[in-house]
Amino acid sequence: MKSSTNPRFLASLALCAAAAAAGSAHAAIRYVNVGLATGSNDGSSWANAYRGVDGIATAVTASVAGDEVWVAAGTYKPTATTSRTVSIVLKTGVGIYGGFAGSEATRDERDIALNPTIVTGDLLGNDSGTLNLTDNSYHVFVGSGAAATAVLDGFTIRGGYANGATASNLDKGGGLIILNSGSPTIRNCSFLGNRCTFGGGAVYIFTAAATFTGCRFEGNAGGSFGGAFDMNNVVGTFDRCVFIGNTAARAGACESFGGSQTRYTNCVFSGNSATGTNGGGALWIGSSSAVTARNSTFVGNSATTLAGGIINTGGTSTVANCILWGNTGPGGATVANQLTNSGGTTAVSYSIVQGGFAGTGNTATDPLFVNQAARDFRLKPASPAIDSGANATVPAGTVLDLDGNPRFVDDPSVTDAGAGTAPIVDRGAFERQAPAPCAGDLDGSGTVDAADLATLLSNWGGSGAGDVTGDGSVNAKDIAAMLSNWGPCAG
Repeated sequence: MKSSTNPRFLASLALCAAAAAAGSAHAAIRYVNVGLATGSNDGSSWANAYRGVDGIATAVTASVAGDEVWVAAGTYKPTATTSRTVSIVLKTGVGIYGGFAGSEATRDERDIALNPTIVTGDLLGNDSGTLNLTDNSYHVFVGSGAAATAVLDGFTIRGGYANGATASNLDKGGGLIILNSGSPTIRNCSFLGNRCTFGGGAVYIFTAAATFTGCRFEGNAGGSFGGAFDMNNVVGTFDRCVFIGNTAARAGACESFGGSQTRYTNCVFSGNSATGTNGGGALWIGSSSAVTARNSTFVGNSATTLAGGIINTGGTSTVANCILWGNTGPGGATVANQLTNSGGTTAVSYSIVQGGFAGTGNTATDPLFVNQAARDFRLKPASPAIDSGANATVPAGTVLDLDGNPRFVDDPSVTDAGAGTAPIVDRGAFERQAPAPCAGDLDGSGTVDAADLATLLSNWGGSGAGDVTGDGSVNAKDIAAMLSNWGPCAG
């Protein structure tokens, strides 16, 4: 039988080709540019991008699984109307990407920092100066029912104001709400100045899941529960995220309630405040929830009552390779205001906790941040947090710190004080990086000193060690180069 001419074989080939063609027809890039004034407004190219403040919503509505929405810099809204109940709804299989200039041919060409792409709930544009919030969207985005393939990447989300009816969940999640299933992926986004009256000023999640990577949550107000996040029966994953200046009555930054399982890795919490009677300036943990905190930094959070840092009122949580310092509440920066177990249990290990905390490898020595007052929580060269964590507690696959630098870096000038095989991970959200090579520092000590000069002189007239200039000979030029770098190396 000649299969190439068999009718059934040819029919099968035709069906496969048709299916492939149908699949590829659905995969498209849909372009959006609020600043465009010409073109056909059909999203087919940058020249014909969807226009108007509701261009993102139009593009997402037109998209099917496999599509991407590319959005040029500018300010967008969920709707061009004044309807507060309209939100941009995330879709399974659809990625929404901001940070484009409006001419790129590949997604890798975009620059999120250079091309700020803002989605605001301020429908009337009257939030500057004295806030006028009663016109603002209840939720800027909705992620309910959207799977992990629903991606939101490269946006600033601001001005959501959820002050509506509890029965309709319009009092939760000013920036984003995810209800009853769904697990969207949120990357490289900033949630700024969103508000609600119930809980989750930035994001509210109920009986669902979500992953947040490289995101910033700043200045959000959560009403009763969770200035940034209120989570109930949630699987939440946070990697390389920053929580600054969020506030609520309970849980200044994040609340984990019900049976929530939340994990924070390489995160910073600072300046968050709980203003009510239940504390938790950074984290509030309740019911049967469990928090896993790894390589994170909790500094300068506050509470009116109970713990300014972390309070666990129920469930079992673990903290490792973290720094808890300068968190305040009743009595100042006491041990209790760094972390309190009040009905729940939290095991702490290989962490720096101000005032001390029971657990393997814990210390209470000043972590020596570069500039604590300016919230630069990177580590000075003499920091006790360097090479003093426990490698085994770092979540599998974690290779970067909050800055996006390598997570496991050995400092040859520091005696390893942690657990594992070198390189030993640092504590806190930042890994101290190896200093750049310093001309004249022949022994790698971080300082050009007499020991280096002795090495140079012992090789005078030869080559190799002491050839600072790299000209093949140890001579007067090398002494001059060494003396010009005398003292501690930069970095």
